[in-house]
Amino acid sequence: MKSPRRINSSRANGARSRGPITPEGKQRSSANALRHGLLAKCLVMENESIECFDELVTEHEERFAPADGVELAMVEVMVAAKWRMRRAWAIENHLMEKAIRNQPPGDEAARSAAARSHLAASPELNLLHRYQARLQRIYQGALDNLLLLRKLDLPNQPNPISE
Repeated sequence: MKSPRRINSSRANGARSRGPITPEGKQRSSANALRHGLLAKCLVMENESIECFDELVTEHEERFAPADGVELAMVEVMVAAKWRMRRAWAIENHLMEKAIRNQPPGDEAARSAAARSHLAASPELNLLHRYQARLQRIYQGALDNLLLLRKLDLPNQPNPISE
């Protein structure tokens, strides 16, 4: 959560900025917030928002503030799982809307109940729920490992046995 002071300061600085002028400068500045883009390239589909993905990455990095590459890798696993969970929720929503549209006109509660019954019997929804459960376990496992690593406070020193 950004402070009002930081927001106002950013707005004031942005108002003074003229931004890049040349096409090369515009191209270069379009990747300013991108660290390496590997996650975005393999996780974000063409019909999804890279800006929303980048915001999710930023939120996790700000919240967990990874201290090194190992912690960053755990945060990346969490972000990937959360992004895929959001995708699964969108797919589930789409399936439900489609099932409701396919119901005969009438009472909306009855249409919704019939659509849910129809979907519950379908393999698509069951498969989607298995994916969601798996993604939740991946997210929780990475979070647990990150917290355990911090609790153990292992030194980031070379192993004397391997030297």
